Amino acid sequence: MNASRELCPGMTMSHNRNPAYFDPTTGVLICILNGVLAVPTTILNFLLIVSILSTPSLRKPSFVLICALAFTDFGVGILVQPLYIARKVSFLLSSFETYCFLLKTGNVAAHIICSPSFFIVTAISVDRYLAIKLRNRYHTSLTNIHILEYLAFTMVCAGCVTYSRFRAKSPKYMSIAAALLCIFLSIIVYCYLKSLKGLRAIQVQVPRRRQDGSVNGSSHQRVLQTLVMIVTCLVFCYVPFVSVIITIAVYGRSKEFMIAWEVTLTLLYLNSFLNPILHFLRVKELKQACVAVLGKSNRLHVQDERIEETYAPEVFTITNATVNEKCTG
Repeated sequence: MNASRELCPGMTMSHNRNPAYFDPTTGVLICILNGVLAVPTTILNFLLIVSILSTPSLRKPSFVLICALAFTDFGVGILVQPLYIARKVSFLLSSFETYCFLLKTGNVAAHIICSPSFFIVTAISVDRYLAIKLRNRYHTSLTNIHILEYLAFTMVCAGCVTYSRFRAKSPKYMSIAAALLCIFLSIIVYCYLKSLKGLRAIQVQVPRRRQDGSVNGSSHQRVLQTLVMIVTCLVFCYVPFVSVIITIAVYGRSKEFMIAWEVTLTLLYLNSFLNPILHFLRVKELKQACVAVLGKSNRLHVQDERIEETYAPEVFTITNATVNEKCTG
C-alpha cells in the first residue's frame, strides 16, 4: 500500500486523506466487531418495531418514540454498519475507487440515519421527565400528533446535517457537531437526573404496601435502576466519541486520533444493539408484545400497570394519582 497516496483527492468534503493514518490491524478488528454486532442489531430492532406497531395498546407517545429510535437503530444494523465494513475492506484491499464511493455513500447513510437518533434519544429523556413532572396532565400535554411533528422536524434536521457535512472542507466542522452532541448529552443527563430525583420523591411519599401488591419501595428501586442503566449506557457509548471528535477538531487528524475515532464510532454503533435489549428486559409491555409476535402467546395480558413493571410514562401517571390520593386522604 502506497502511504504517500492521497485518498479520494477529488472529494471536496473533509475526510482523512492520508492512508498512513489507518492502522490495518485496527481495521480488521473493527470489521469483525461491526460484523458481529450488525446482525443482532438488525434482528432485535426489527422485532422491537414489529412488537410496537402490531400492538394497539403500545401506540402511545412514549412507545412511538421508542419505535422511532428502533427504526434508526435498525438502519444502523442493516445499512450503516455493512457500508462501514465494506469501506474498510475496500481500503485494506487497496481498492481506492470503491473506497471513495463507499465513503461518500456511507456518510450520507450514517448522517441521515444516525442524526435523528440523537434528537430522539433526547426527546425520550424529556418525555420521561415530563411524565413525572406533569403527572396526570401528561396525557393531555403530549400526544402522538406532537411526537410525529417532532419526528418530522428531526428528519429536516438530518437533511441539514447531511448537507453541512458535504459542504465542510475542514476538520473544524467537527467542533460544531461536537457542540451539538454536548448540548444533547447535557439535556439527556439533566432530564434523567431530574427524573431520578422525582422518583425518589415519589418513593418517600408512597408508603410500602406489600400485602396487597401495590407500589412499594422495591418497585421504585427497580425504576431507579432502569434509569441509571439508561444514563450509564448513553455515557459509555456517546461520551468517548464526542471527546474524540472534539480532539480532532482542535488538533487535526493523526494516526492515533483516527484509531480512537474508529473505536469510539463502534461504541456508538454498540448503543444501537443495547437499546432494544434494555427495552425488552425492562419494559413488561414490550416483552409481552415480543412474545406475542414470536407466536408464544395468542394475546397480550397487560395487567396492573404498576411502576414496578415498567418505566413507561403511563405508569408514572397512575403512581402519582396514588400519591395524590394518599396526600389528600
